[in-house]
Amino acid sequence: MDSTAVNPGEERNERISILSCGWLGKPLALHLQAAGYSVKGARTSMAGVQELQALGLEAYTVVLSEDVLTGPDAFWDADILIINIPPRKERGKDAHVSEIALLRSFIATTPISKVIFVSSTSVYKDINGLVTEENEEIPDTPNGMALREAESLLLESDAFDTTVLRFGGLIGYDRLPDQRRIMEGRKANGQPMNVIHRDDCIGIIRQVIEKKMWGEVFNACASGHPQRSHYYKAAAQYLGIQMPRRLPAEEEPYKIVGSSKLRNVLGYSFLYDDPLQVFNNINV
Repeated sequence: MDSTAVNPGEERNERISILSCGWLGKPLALHLQAAGYSVKGARTSMAGVQELQALGLEAYTVVLSEDVLTGPDAFWDADILIINIPPRKERGKDAHVSEIALLRSFIATTPISKVIFVSSTSVYKDINGLVTEENEEIPDTPNGMALREAESLLLESDAFDTTVLRFGGLIGYDRLPDQRRIMEGRKANGQPMNVIHRDDCIGIIRQVIEKKMWGEVFNACASGHPQRSHYYKAAAQYLGIQMPRRLPAEEEPYKIVGSSKLRNVLGYSFLYDDPLQVFNNINV
């Protein structure tokens, strides 16, 4: 991705550790390293660590649970920590909050002075209208409640500065509707989608670092909010399959996530501001 020009020979002072390096974190680590940053990645298994090392990344095994945090000192010897560990709903809300509380206490003992927390627009309740960073209504899902509490824990720390990025649903590359999902899409309604392409996630994170935009909360979604049924129709055309006849669907509550602060304060320009653009290029 090329949301910001990369100068391969340029060295940058910030040392960045990424917890952890999965679908988003791995390409993020590679992008930041190519941009001249000193980058360390974390996975929970040795196989995952070896995968990162094979790509030329400095990698370590780090495991975070509700009451245990294990990982070598070298991983925590950084200036910036990017936390990319979503809650798992099957474990309940409190598990993730406990993990972040433990992590916050530990970060305070390290050289880390800046944190980027990858959050989600699930922190907002469906209000059948626009939501912005000023919205304080309590979300109605366990994941949303867990993320709200986790955000507060990190933002309130006096030991480091945190910027929270509330990403919409992640799309791009292999995260596109397949034939099974399209068949299920027969019941898709007119609910607007709040999504963001992975390349834009990476571009936003880099711009936060380069502009030193700390202590902020940003919504991060494409400004296009296609109806779910239209998105599935575009996916069917992309795959060259017949879109099944749409079945009536019950109306569901929704929200439209506004990202004007991201554009106006951070000054970010989206690569994929219309989610339907993703079907124009087979490689993205």
